[in-house]
Amino acid sequence: MSLIVYNGSPRGERGNSKIISEWFLQGYGIDNVETRFLNKGKEHMSYASEMNKYDQVLMVFPLYVDGMPGQVKHFFECISNYKNQLKNKQITYIIHSGFSDGIQSKSLEQYLNRFSNIMGFNNFGIVIIPGSEGFRHMPPSMTKKKSMAVSRLGENYKLNESYNKEDILFLFGKEKTSKFGIFLYRIFHLLGLTKMFWNSQLKKNNAYKNVLDAPYRNKPTPITTTAFIKNYK
Repeated sequence: MSLIVYNGSPRGERGNSKIISEWFLQGYGIDNVETRFLNKGKEHMSYASEMNKYDQVLMVFPLYVDGMPGQVKHFFECISNYKNQLKNKQITYIIHSGFSDGIQSKSLEQYLNRFSNIMGFNNFGIVIIPGSEGFRHMPPSMTKKKSMAVSRLGENYKLNESYNKEDILFLFGKEKTSKFGIFLYRIFHLLGLTKMFWNSQLKKNNAYKNVLDAPYRNKPTPITTTAFIKNYK
């Protein structure tokens, strides 16, 4: 069997999609496996044209605004040009997100099921993994159970065996955050803990001073960017 992995993370080789793919390949193996990074937009048509050379396809990408990254959508548009050649192509998807509750990815799951039907794919399964944002920063001991579960999915895919339901449910976790969890989040938010990562990114890119900018407000206020106020007038 041969496998091609399409990594849909805008972060490319620095993202959590790469880590999850590596977990999957621990079970699947690395023989006859190729990986393509979809952040290389100019290569999309080339990547799409070669999909039919492989027995199996794995797509791994993060959730973006309850949907998919724009580069993944563009790639889907590219492979739609090869619909006839790709009929019955075996494919599986892994959606991951920083959200703690799996329900955030359910609408995208429906989209992927519909897209697979339109393309005539043999949809092997859609795996949802919430809480992935910290994977690339965590030591292996903290992600051991999840990495082992994803690795077992790789074994299943290689052998054409259905995914273990317990692994799927374990990776999915809770569909919705509990009331107590929401209460804790509000406390963390009041303490400023939920903003630490995003503030660090703003500071890293010298943009923290603009954190309160509101360039698209209809009624400019003192915190609105100067550029917008000039254009608005």
